[in-house]
Amino acid sequence: MRIEIRPAFDESVMAAEQPVRKAVAKMLKLLQSFDLPEVWKYHGLNFEKLHGMIEPSTGQQLYSLRVTGSTRAVACLLKGPTLMLVSLHEQHDKAYRK
Repeated sequence: MRIEIRPAFDESVMAAEQPVRKAVAKMLKLLQSFDLPEVWKYHGLNFEKLHGMIEPSTGQQLYSLRVTGSTRAVACLLKGPTLMLVSLHEQHDKAYRK
């Protein structure tokens, strides 16, 4: 699977504590080794649709991925398949707000 990283996601990762940065690196390694059906099935990522949430610049549906117990990445799927990582939220409840 191809991964694209938005600047906001990258900036959040760089500002995060080291355990979160390591968890993001582990997640990225996993994502690169999977194809799309494997991402959906892998329970460790808890890949789920964020109902009613759309990425403004692409109009694509947003999804959540577990990075740590409390940290979530928000992403959208593009053709190819490509997973675009849009944002990182260290408090998972904030990832689900519009």
